[in-house]
Amino acid sequence: MDGPDKNALLAWISADDHLVSEVKELSGSAGYTIIEEVRQKRDEPDPRFYLGSGKILELTGDFDHLILPNDLTPSQSFSIHMATGLKVVDRVRLILEIFRKGATSPESRIQVELADLHHQLPIVREYVHSGKLSEKPGFMAGGEYRVDYYFHMIKRRMAKLRKELRRISERREEARALRKRRGAHLVSLAGYTNAGKSTLLNRLIADRNMEKRGKVGDHVFTTISTTTRRMIGPRNCLVTDTVGFIQSLPPWLFEGFRSTLEEAFLSDIILLVLDVSDHEDEVSRKLESSMRILSEGETSARIILVANKIDRIGDGALLDMDYLLGLVPKELCGMITDRVEISARTGESLDDLQAKIESLLPPLLQLEMVIPQNEMGYSLLSKIRRSHPNLDVNHGDDGIRGTLLTEERWARSLGKLVESHGGSVKISQMTDLEEQVGDFQPL
Repeated sequence: MDGPDKNALLAWISADDHLVSEVKELSGSAGYTIIEEVRQKRDEPDPRFYLGSGKILELTGDFDHLILPNDLTPSQSFSIHMATGLKVVDRVRLILEIFRKGATSPESRIQVELADLHHQLPIVREYVHSGKLSEKPGFMAGGEYRVDYYFHMIKRRMAKLRKELRRISERREEARALRKRRGAHLVSLAGYTNAGKSTLLNRLIADRNMEKRGKVGDHVFTTISTTTRRMIGPRNCLVTDTVGFIQSLPPWLFEGFRSTLEEAFLSDIILLVLDVSDHEDEVSRKLESSMRILSEGETSARIILVANKIDRIGDGALLDMDYLLGLVPKELCGMITDRVEISARTGESLDDLQAKIESLLPPLLQLEMVIPQNEMGYSLLSKIRRSHPNLDVNHGDDGIRGTLLTEERWARSLGKLVESHGGSVKISQMTDLEEQVGDFQPL
């Protein structure tokens, strides 16, 4: 297995200049050190070698890996390796290596393994069809029989992994149905990788325990597994962080992580986090890419565009969101319900974000109840607390006094339940939004 630092040559054609900055960031996150760069002026990739056949033969130096910013075909990967002897790493290979490093949950590990095998399968097929099987080192050495056996082993393993993912997806669906029965709302964080979603998650969650916080890092794909926590404030609301988006993922790779992204697609509200400290062209490209993924996911959630990292915009610079949105197709921008400009790192304007979230959810009513101090009363109190953790309790001479904020659909049924146990209830309308939301505390 390769060590943490792997020396590599980065080579590309001029037609792919726009991919270079992204692949450099991916290379660093995957543990590669780019020690040399080669750019060939070319309008179209060579069908066999990506680079021209003459340029390929010139690639020599103190490196073992060749990084190419495009998504190569299996035959191109095979041909380049056979011509150079280098380990070929295209953009998809980089993403898979980063995913493997970041996968911590059983589901994410299965997803990464399935995607990895899907990527290997057509390349192995090239070796099966090749007459040069013995020239491939490592697991493919040993002739056609060994490679053909490995090819069929991959297909059997993929079938088993897909079956396991279906079971996990079914359990996730059951958990979503249970949350809805208990009246919980789901707010999902979505957006391009490294936009600041995990930092925002840590601002929004109610539990300030360090172990409960999302993993934060200044590199791509810090989050691979889905992280769900209770949201700050009195409402029964959950906030979840999912794997970051990236432009032009192959359909099979997107499909492999679809069960994870479903948490976002099926949520009540999506916070689409956008890093607005990037160059204008990058911001509009990432916004359009993110909106297309949400559109392909057929989400019906209300979307709040969260322009993040405003603290990193230079002094005197103005953020013109109307102009940026004008660069994105109208049919995609029409999906956005609201927008807000924040800094998740400093906490600037996070109260505005929470107010916008609250405005899209049903209004809260205040419930004041008095429950008898007996066995049935304490049992009822325990039951109410399970669905309403914001319940505030005081013990008085006349019984157990409880106060909570809840939505109308629960207020009426809770009132009848308390009265059926010999208690009394007073329901009043909340008019001040500030009373409904909690304060954001420094991390």
